[in-house]
Amino acid sequence: MKTVLIAHNYSVTTFSAMSYYFAHHLADTGHKVIFISHKPFFSEKQMVKTEKGEIHLYSWSSEKRPTSIADFIWFSKIYREHKPDIVIGHFVGTNISFIVSKLLSFWKVKTYEHYHTLSDQILTDLKKMSLKQRLLFFRRKLFYPIFCDQIICTSQLGKEDLESFFGAKNSFVLLGPMVDRFESKKPISKDSIIISFLGRLDPSKGVIDLIEAFFKYKQKNPSSKISINIGGSGRLEAEIKELIKDNDSINFVGPLTYDKVDDYFNQSHFSIIPSKIDNLPTVGLESLMNQTPILISNNTGLTQYLVDGKDCFKFDANVDAMISLLEKVEAKFEDCHEQMSIEARKTFMDKFSVKTYCEDFSKAIL
Repeated sequence: MKTVLIAHNYSVTTFSAMSYYFAHHLADTGHKVIFISHKPFFSEKQMVKTEKGEIHLYSWSSEKRPTSIADFIWFSKIYREHKPDIVIGHFVGTNISFIVSKLLSFWKVKTYEHYHTLSDQILTDLKKMSLKQRLLFFRRKLFYPIFCDQIICTSQLGKEDLESFFGAKNSFVLLGPMVDRFESKKPISKDSIIISFLGRLDPSKGVIDLIEAFFKYKQKNPSSKISINIGGSGRLEAEIKELIKDNDSINFVGPLTYDKVDDYFNQSHFSIIPSKIDNLPTVGLESLMNQTPILISNNTGLTQYLVDGKDCFKFDANVDAMISLLEKVEAKFEDCHEQMSIEARKTFMDKFSVKTYCEDFSKAIL
C-alpha cells in the first residue's frame, strides 16, 4: 500500500470536494493519506477516521499562501515524518510540496499536478500580459518538466492549452467531478423561459456579449418569454448593472453563497455559459447535476463532453450566434426542454460523478 500526500482544500464545497473524497477513497482502500489543507485552516494536526482507514490532516504553518522559508522548513518535517510515495497538488502549495518532495526523495517520489485554469483564459481577462505574468508563465514552464511526473487536465481543451503554452507532454485528461447534491427537480412555470448565468463577471466569461445579444433579440421579438438571470461578481459588475438597469427581463442576482447555487439552477429552465474561453466550468457540472440543461459556448472544455440537442444547445461565442441560440431555445422549448433536462442529469451521472473520478484517478496513479 502507498502513502499519498494531497495538498489542496479539505472541503466538500465546489471542486475542492474532488480531493476530500479522493482522500477518503484512498484511506478506505488501505492507503495512508496525508492531507495538507489550505482552507479550512487547522491550527493542530487532526486524525480523521474513515470507514476503513484514517487521514492525517494538517494545515500549512500559517493561514497565508505557503511561500515562505518557514513553509519550506515545515513541509520538510512533514515529508521526513511520513515519506509519501505520491504527492498530489492543486493550486496553493504545489510548488513547495513538489520541490521539497523531489529533493528529499532524490526524485523517487511521484508527483501529480492538477491544471485547472486555462492560460488562454488568464490572458483574455488580463488583456495585456504584464512582466509579472510573463515571469509566472516562465516559472511554470521550468517547473512542469522538472518537478511534475504527470499533469492532470480536467478536459481535452485544458490539455491542449497546457501543451500550447508550456510545451508540456507529460499530461493526461481526467474529468473533474462534482458532489451529487440533487434531491428532486422542482416544477417551474412555463409562462416564461428562465436562462441563468452564474460565474465571474470577467471579460473571458462573455456576459457583455450575452446582454447585447439579448437586447437585440428582444427588439426583434418583443413578446419573447425569455428572461435572463445574472449571478456572480467581478470586474465587470458595475458595467453590467449599468447596461441592464432599465430592462425588466434581465435580473441581476449578484454573488451567491454556495448553499444557494442548487436552488438557483433548480429554478431555471436553462443555464448559460457564454465564455470566450473556459476549461471545465464548475457551474456547468452543477447545472447538469440539478437536471438543468446547458446553453454552452463551443469555446469551453466542457462542450466536448455534451451532445447538442440532447443535454445542451451549443453556440459560438459571438453576438450573432447568441441571437440565433435564443431563437432556437424559444422555438424548441415546448418540444424538447423536458427530455433535455432528463438527459442533462444522465450526463452528470455518467461522466462527472465523484465515484467515477476516484476510481479512474486511482487506476492512473497507483
